[in-house]
Amino acid sequence: MTFFTGAIGLLVVAVIGVFLLPKLWAGRQAGETTLDWLALRDAELSREEPLLEQGVSSLRSDAELRVFDELQEGQARDAEGPAAPSRIAWPVGLFLVVVMLTLPPVLYYFLGSYEDVVITEELGALDPSSRDSVEALVESIVKRSKARPANADYHSILGDYYTAQGAHDQALASYEQLLALFPESPEVLARAAQAEYLGGDRSLSTRARLRAKAALAADPGQRTALGTLGMAAFEAGDYSEAVGFWERLLALEPPGSEGSQMLATLIAEARTQGNLEVGEPPALDNNAGLGAITVSVSLPEEVTETEGVVFVVARPAGSEQRMPTAVARRGAKELPLSVTLDDSNSMAGQTLSTLSAVDIEVQLSPTGQPGRQNASWVAAQKGVILAPGAEVVLTLKAAE
Repeated sequence: MTFFTGAIGLLVVAVIGVFLLPKLWAGRQAGETTLDWLALRDAELSREEPLLEQGVSSLRSDAELRVFDELQEGQARDAEGPAAPSRIAWPVGLFLVVVMLTLPPVLYYFLGSYEDVVITEELGALDPSSRDSVEALVESIVKRSKARPANADYHSILGDYYTAQGAHDQALASYEQLLALFPESPEVLARAAQAEYLGGDRSLSTRARLRAKAALAADPGQRTALGTLGMAAFEAGDYSEAVGFWERLLALEPPGSEGSQMLATLIAEARTQGNLEVGEPPALDNNAGLGAITVSVSLPEEVTETEGVVFVVARPAGSEQRMPTAVARRGAKELPLSVTLDDSNSMAGQTLSTLSAVDIEVQLSPTGQPGRQNASWVAAQKGVILAPGAEVVLTLKAAE
């Protein structure tokens, strides 16, 4: 209604400006402009009289005669009656009014914004206790997400909804579509891994495990990934690894909170099941040191401070694939910084220890979102050989 009210208001202003104001501003006295001209001409002749010395009276008489003739013609036209109204102006004006009234709503509707606004308003006014309303809204979002597959918000909403409903296969399908848009996002990787784990009879597939570890490589504090890997390790009987993941998750919880109490109970249960003593360091599977490379990153000297997140990415040399082989994430305030990439930073599909050469790329994202399109500063080095002690030194440059 806000849009339509505004459109009608603008239409009223346009009608007033095009049709009414010109009539109000029109001269109402017959011959007004002619008499003004005569006064101006008389003033000019008065200034020129000393120079001309003669002929001024003749010029003034000619001007007065011209004015008299024009006024006589005007009076004759008035006696004949008003001029016939134009047959073109009003039809054209009416056509323009119709176009101005109908075109904005038509464009607004067919460009798709109208349905998005309706969904947004329904989300804001949704009553979660009304199952029919929720299902109707979800159906609308499903239909709209098919029409706009690049809308990440719709896929995220559907993924969260299906997860809450226990429809993990459908949740995984939504997160897969999100991964196509944000293949390096730690949160999306973790949620996809969780959905696949829960939908696969609580058995962690290789793909889900790699996705969860990729999320941790990009964000060591990714809660969903830590919880999924911890639960998968516990149910697989690897209690030491489960304790390791859960203790990392426990460190992120506020002391005394319900989440911290639940994790403390799970950790105690895992230690009991695995006959682990309190304080015994957990054994985590990370193959550190194999195929390692150190990347040193700095900003130009004239840049003294910046905000955001730094992503250090390694891919197979010459590869055009978007999914990194390994990635590390650091805060921009740590610059200049040095990062060592190894198999503990590996992403899904491949490990650094299986490669002989890599392409290194560094991205500084002000928003914290990974991906070259989100980076304001970048640097790259291609064809780096993964030899013992391999090191790359890069200086960030402003992204084009």
